Amino acid sequence: MTTITDIAKAAKVSTATVSRVLNFPETVSPARRERVMRVIEELHYTPNALARELVTKSTKIIGLLLPDITNTFSPTVINSFLQEMNKHGYNTLVCITNADTEKECEYIKMMSKKRVEGFVFLGSRLHNSPNDSYIDQISVKTPVIMLDYLNKPHVSHVMVDEEKGAYLATSYLLELGHRCIAFLNGPLSSSSYYHKHKGFLRAMREAGLEVSDKYQLTVAPNHLGGYEATSELLQYHERPTAIFAAGDQIAVGAYRAAHENGIEIPRDLSVIGFSGSPISMSVYPPLSTVAQYAQEIGEQAAYLMLELLEGKVKQKDIILEPKILQRLSCAPPNAAE
Repeated sequence: MTTITDIAKAAKVSTATVSRVLNFPETVSPARRERVMRVIEELHYTPNALARELVTKSTKIIGLLLPDITNTFSPTVINSFLQEMNKHGYNTLVCITNADTEKECEYIKMMSKKRVEGFVFLGSRLHNSPNDSYIDQISVKTPVIMLDYLNKPHVSHVMVDEEKGAYLATSYLLELGHRCIAFLNGPLSSSSYYHKHKGFLRAMREAGLEVSDKYQLTVAPNHLGGYEATSELLQYHERPTAIFAAGDQIAVGAYRAAHENGIEIPRDLSVIGFSGSPISMSVYPPLSTVAQYAQEIGEQAAYLMLELLEGKVKQKDIILEPKILQRLSCAPPNAAE
């Protein structure tokens, strides 16, 4: 087995120089660094990761937890985060909790034993989760970035203001002239849907409109949830003229129900989603939606994690401004008449 001593002898440098090339290459002159790297390649040397970890006390591993990966938003965030962290020599351990607080706690403990250097939480978590205090304790010594809500002093955030995004989406429909607006939302026990609900209610109340429970439906946050809820809404004697879906997948389900019931979008029914995911451009007409910047969130989370690891900041919040992506799924009510 090739050792650092073998590399040093072949490259005619000290073992300290080889160690610096492996761990702090910027401290070695380009010519000497190139010579050492050439020998490393020729001798097929693979650094002992465990030994390096014991010396540097660095695992170069980040833990990322999320409830599921079935939506069209999370994979883009994960991919952009991994790409940026990989550029700086970090690996990411990804765990799916299935929105189970006990499983989330188990994964956090497992990652802590593996000495991950930072935690990232992606996706909507339980509002006031029993794990919040535990995460707060961890964040005192280990960088924690939430891509969701958790109001703790040492926890950093990278996210879109979802309450404002829901407010903008509802206001957009109101500006088009809609007054009978249905809201298809996920469970309020989830922090993301809790804040979207607040934004919807604020816009409706500012417009002086009563918010009837019959037009506020809690659905499974997926295609089937949107389909079943919209199928129900379209049976009402006074059916809504517009639907605000709290996720693009919910909106796609609404499209299917509308099509099956002979309802034309946007002539008979306007639909707006939330996320700005690729699926929003895969339906016809293209879905109006709230931009949630999946690519940017992943990148910004990586940049912030590096800042936290390097001690440049202790805590930082990056809150992106939502905006409406106006496409062809929304129009004034009864636009064809």
